[in-house]
Amino acid sequence: MTLPISSLANMEFMLYGGASGNMNCPSYINGYKAGNLSSYYNPYMYSMANQNLWNANQAQNINQGISQNTNTGSNSNTTGTKGSNIDILADYYAKNLEPSESLASAVIMGGVSGALMMNPRYIAHPINSFKGLKDVKEMFKSVKVDGSDLNKLWKENPTVMQDAYFRMHKAASRANSKLGLFRKSYDRDTEYKELKKIMQEALDSKDIQKIAEASKKLENAYISNGHIPSLWNKIRGKKVATVAEKLADNTGIKEGAKALIKKNSMSYLSRFKHSLGGRMAILFAGIEMLMNIGKIKTAFQHDKENPNGEKLGMKQLGQTTVKAVGNTLGWAAGEAAGIWAATKLGASIGTAFGPGVGTVIGGVAGLIGGSIGMWLAGKATKALVGEDVANKVEAKKLAQSPEGKAQLLTLVAEKAQKNEDVPQNVMFAAQNVAATLS
Repeated sequence: MTLPISSLANMEFMLYGGASGNMNCPSYINGYKAGNLSSYYNPYMYSMANQNLWNANQAQNINQGISQNTNTGSNSNTTGTKGSNIDILADYYAKNLEPSESLASAVIMGGVSGALMMNPRYIAHPINSFKGLKDVKEMFKSVKVDGSDLNKLWKENPTVMQDAYFRMHKAASRANSKLGLFRKSYDRDTEYKELKKIMQEALDSKDIQKIAEASKKLENAYISNGHIPSLWNKIRGKKVATVAEKLADNTGIKEGAKALIKKNSMSYLSRFKHSLGGRMAILFAGIEMLMNIGKIKTAFQHDKENPNGEKLGMKQLGQTTVKAVGNTLGWAAGEAAGIWAATKLGASIGTAFGPGVGTVIGGVAGLIGGSIGMWLAGKATKALVGEDVANKVEAKKLAQSPEGKAQLLTLVAEKAQKNEDVPQNVMFAAQNVAATLS
């Protein structure tokens, strides 16, 4: 530590009996920045008032040893960690490298954020999406009329009817003006008119097979013919298919319609198997492995540097693998449960609150269920394999240098400033380390 900082540390000892645990007082821990001025003028009294921070008597005994400090304070606010001051800080840092996610966050991220990521048009063209509701609302208005043809169809085949509503809304939204970077607007007098006719005739037929086929035709016609894909295809010497050409191509339409209808009666186990091999489950397993490559490298590097020490490389690899498998199983189980429940409830939701509400709920149910399932699986795998061993390796490395120790102290300071519940023995250790850095 440089002389000026050492002098400041000595000044803290003279003023407070040690490094001030009061985050509103200028100190090493908070970077010598004053917080609440009313507390700054009387740091001694403020420290006595805050049970998460140092009190003056404890601060005066800073050099009497870590054992006395860790035994001070309420029993409900300690971690039980034994060892030196820096060991306590390192352990606290390692445990906080993986902040826990709340159930509410999982639901929001999985439902709202997931749906928006899968359907970016709602973000890119919110006005068009709103305008598209007019035509589709008119076509499906009798769904809420008890005993009507569409009401019966929705109750008997909610999955197919939700898909029909969704495809028609996408088409209606795209019939409005847009820049067309990725997809050009449908020509309202020709392309959109034909798409609307296909869906309207299918609905009028009251034949669920024809409605499912109409959905698949609209899906097939939703081509990427904007300026960017057109330019790319031109460079490659390929031609972009037109809407009319895609509508004329009936390849796979009937098969796709049958598969869509079959989803209405799928059991939970069938949906689980389908989700298990789905893109999202595999994606999250891959993300878990990718996000932990650095930790795996850190653990194996530790083994290389400590040939006679505990082998952590394979242990970290095992922890990451278990978590990746847990993500896959958790997502698949949750997604299947969400879709299964939405199918069971979809009939009553759509006919009671309207096809739009029913379609939205049906669309996000799998995402929300998958996110909750993965959240629960994360809790289970963490309890099974424990904290990542690489976190402890990283924390111990930080504890070996003044710069690293400052980083450990910064975490404690940030949490204290946010009024988070920092264990007293951690605050004691932080105060001791801050006072002895020289």
